[in-house]
Amino acid sequence: MAIKDFPFEAYCRSIVRFLDALDYQDDNLTHEQREADLQYVHNQAAAWFEQHSLQTALRNVNPKHIAACTRTITNLVVCYLPRVSREVLVDVTIYFSIINIVDDDVVIGGTDPAPRMTSFWPDLLQGKDQQHPYWTLMNAHLPQLLAHYGPYCGFNIIRCTIDYFQGCWIEQHDFAGYRGSDCYPMFLRKLNSLGGVVGASMFPASDFDEQVVFKEITCVLAQIDNPAGLVNDLFSYYKEYDQAEINLVANWCEVDGISKEQALDRLTELTTHSCTRLLELFKDKDPAVFATVRAFMHGYVTWHFCDLRYRQHEIFASATNSPDATKFREYLAKAARFGWVDMSKWAATQQSPAVFTQLSNGHEVHEVKVAS
Repeated sequence: MAIKDFPFEAYCRSIVRFLDALDYQDDNLTHEQREADLQYVHNQAAAWFEQHSLQTALRNVNPKHIAACTRTITNLVVCYLPRVSREVLVDVTIYFSIINIVDDDVVIGGTDPAPRMTSFWPDLLQGKDQQHPYWTLMNAHLPQLLAHYGPYCGFNIIRCTIDYFQGCWIEQHDFAGYRGSDCYPMFLRKLNSLGGVVGASMFPASDFDEQVVFKEITCVLAQIDNPAGLVNDLFSYYKEYDQAEINLVANWCEVDGISKEQALDRLTELTTHSCTRLLELFKDKDPAVFATVRAFMHGYVTWHFCDLRYRQHEIFASATNSPDATKFREYLAKAARFGWVDMSKWAATQQSPAVFTQLSNGHEVHEVKVAS
């Protein structure tokens, strides 16, 4: 059901402004390649979570939730890493699936992690088992993931994994920042953006020599936090509009005393600038690095359009017929043609709304019925 009183026109205008500036055109994979990758990666990642050794850490997690997280993340990783091997895709998918479970507040369980973190550093330095389920899961997988990367990219993956946990820790306190604490919203967003992992994961050692493209990788890591975080925030604006939870938009409103609509304008400006700057920066650099960064940027947009959690099909159904709303629908239709594969073909679920199947097949859709 569409959100009451949502500013559909302003949102469509923001998305169109961003994608016009990006010149959105996802030509990363053929439909056949995408379907085959999704099926392989999903099957391998799902099997990882069924290991007997992980069941203690996962005992409080509903298996259906794990399955939903794995489906979501499989699609994300196949969209944003179209140039890496399937083995890399699988291990990055497992990593982000663990993150997704924690992000949905299942493993942490809504409690302060401090009691289970008192021995974190001594246990880490002495090679002992960790007390917190997040680290139990991560430690079971990180060596396998890091084996695909050189030491520099691996270092950034570890750094970012720690940053992310700190961000979740802060969010447990539902603290939006003090009024006037203008650095707080972006401080928390950078902790949670996972930019270090997103950036480093683009450069497996099988495809890139870190020593040869060290400067390029470093600059990607310097620039990637905002594209990784802000694109997600822009596409999350609708689904989070009427939710009382900590996020960048809510924190801006609290800290700076601005409205949600003003926060949307700021978010659109920052997202557009950071993403176009990322692409402009590498146009005349190493061609393989530029191709990798471009593939990430366009694939990342495709995933946000096609992932059902972002409810973009509700915007499609509820917006007016204004020029911006019409162009928004055109962009969603383009994303569906690029990136939608019916879930029944790769994830054994019938969750797919008919609108995506119709649009992915090139059919025009003039009216969309959205289930309540």
